Amino acid sequence: MKHRNLTIALILVAVSGVRVFGEDDVSRLVEEAFARAGDNAAQLRKALNDAPDDRKEATRFLVAYMPDRDLKSLSAEFLLNNVRFACRALNEAPWKDRIPKEIFLNDVLPYASINERRDDWREDFYKRFQPLVAEAETPAEAAVILNQKIFDMLHVRFSRSRPKADQSPYETIEAGMASCTGLSVLLIDACRAVGVPARFAGTPRWADNSGNHSWVEIWNGDWHYTGAAEPAAGKLDRAWFTGRAATAQRDRRRHAIYATSFKRTALTFPLLWDRKVDYVYAVNVTDRYAKPKERDNEKPPAPDTSSRIDVEASLHAVAQLKKYLEAATGDRPALAEQEFATVPLTHEHAQEAQRLLWNDHIQRIKQTRADEMKTRRLTAGNLQMPFYYTVSGDKPKNGRSLYISLHGGGGAPRQVNDRQWENQKRLYRVKEGVYLAPRAPTDTWNMWHQAHIDGLFDRLIENLIVFEDVDPNRVYLLGYSAGGDGVYQLAPRMADRFAAAAMMAGHPNEASPLGLRNLAFTIHAGAKDSAYNRNNVARQWGQKLDALQKDDPDGYVHWTRIYEDKGHGLGGQDAAALPWMAKHTRNPLPSRIVWRQDDVTNSRFYWLAVKPQDRRAGVEVRASFKGQQFDVHAGKVNQLIIRVNDRMLNLDADVTVTSQAKELYKGRIQRSIGTLAKTLDERGDPAAIFSGEIVVTLTNKTTM
Repeated sequence: MKHRNLTIALILVAVSGVRVFGEDDVSRLVEEAFARAGDNAAQLRKALNDAPDDRKEATRFLVAYMPDRDLKSLSAEFLLNNVRFACRALNEAPWKDRIPKEIFLNDVLPYASINERRDDWREDFYKRFQPLVAEAETPAEAAVILNQKIFDMLHVRFSRSRPKADQSPYETIEAGMASCTGLSVLLIDACRAVGVPARFAGTPRWADNSGNHSWVEIWNGDWHYTGAAEPAAGKLDRAWFTGRAATAQRDRRRHAIYATSFKRTALTFPLLWDRKVDYVYAVNVTDRYAKPKERDNEKPPAPDTSSRIDVEASLHAVAQLKKYLEAATGDRPALAEQEFATVPLTHEHAQEAQRLLWNDHIQRIKQTRADEMKTRRLTAGNLQMPFYYTVSGDKPKNGRSLYISLHGGGGAPRQVNDRQWENQKRLYRVKEGVYLAPRAPTDTWNMWHQAHIDGLFDRLIENLIVFEDVDPNRVYLLGYSAGGDGVYQLAPRMADRFAAAAMMAGHPNEASPLGLRNLAFTIHAGAKDSAYNRNNVARQWGQKLDALQKDDPDGYVHWTRIYEDKGHGLGGQDAAALPWMAKHTRNPLPSRIVWRQDDVTNSRFYWLAVKPQDRRAGVEVRASFKGQQFDVHAGKVNQLIIRVNDRMLNLDADVTVTSQAKELYKGRIQRSIGTLAKTLDERGDPAAIFSGEIVVTLTNKTTM
């Protein structure tokens, strides 16, 4: 014979009376397997009885170490076909005499690697892939060829959109995509199909907590590694994760590196996607990675810090979030302190995490704020803000509109302001939506633009989104007289909360219109309303908005109407503002922002935020983004927080931030549960949740 028959390779060899492949009594294990197989024991016995003599040991090995799920389900035909083609592939391989029997049994013969679905791939893969490696002389050469060719051949690629983590080879081929886990399973099966010993390897978590990863180990006289669908210059032991693997910690289970074993060992492989599985055995192989040797006079590649998201870690983070949210709200530790809060997420997992957080938010708001909605009274410290509302029209698909209508009065006795509130309740009518008239918490001249108003309105909007299904992109602000004063002040500084605003017969005091860049704004005043110079100031603001829009045609949408025959009373003609506002919808993610802090400062504005030390009156920030690039200009701000989500740009590609032609940042912005939760909790606004953020230090240093 040209090659020694595999039968010889499978003869039990004893050295000093010790069995080469361990101490297990295979006969005993086989009998125990029959007992655990239940009704399927007949199939296992048939497999052993029908196996040719030169394949009986291989068949007995499979039966002895099969997990219970397979003992109860796999047929004799499945097992016999698997053994037949495994033996055939090795007998035909040039390297067959170099493969120890124990390596063949444990790392060529098995039909599965982890907990994937059991596909009958062996004969199919042998026929597909054996021709690809016909010229290969070593297992290493064959493995490299397969890694280079099969994924294109099968039209399979890495993708976070894969149906699940633990895909079988045919599930991966059908989907056309897989995670590192599914890709590794596919490459391992392709290798085993042509007689190359291969096994599944990975770590539950890198030592720097940046994620986890799975890959493939190949036997070529010793074990070597490669990334599935990541052939590295035609060599093994080259991968983007080499540097990270070098920091693995052998004695810490979460930071160690493991390789699978079909034969039972003292360890199980930590399957992050299904922690209930306890039948995938493993060996700790950390020592081979923790101190990588130089090969071919080359240093190991540096770790890839660019961005690749560990899909399994991302999936596990979402699973941990689900478990976290199952606890009662009062029993939960701070979410930001949980390890899963900082794990980088894929796009799909970020969407799922946002859905989970939003649903939980709805339930919490309903449970904790039902009383204040029933009594229609909000509280801020020792202040209270009663409110009245009616609901009109059919609810649109995306939710109802909300009109917040501010009464007049001001620095007057309480009874006067109460009468003004009663008047405001019936002053306007809307065809569709929630018409809401709050009662100012104080009776001062500036009752609608004191510091407590911003928080109360944030809470009011948050409540109405939940309790009345208000569309957060169709919230409108309007006010008359002192209420108009409030609109002048609140609209620019809270522009990111509203779709449009209408000022009637008010005075702006020191307010600036700069923040109205992305908010439709309408002014209504009587030409004869000379008190406090309201008439002339209204015209001046209209002119300011004209000039701003001329310089920035895509912004500062406005309508100014001065009623020539009217004084402070507009005779109901100002109601024209409501249908005008209704034409506008908020864009919560505008490509350009002008943020000018008022005397009442805020920590966030659209997709920008600042730290407490940078919240100062008069600070002005201008920022824009196009494609993957942000450009920011700010005076008196040391650090600026830029928040992002997948509706704005591609978070799987580099993002650049510049200021005054200087590059402040270039790289990926990671999505995380922590950022999603934080930005949701700040506003309770489902349209203004961000999955990632970065802090950039500006070229302009803080000046006081």
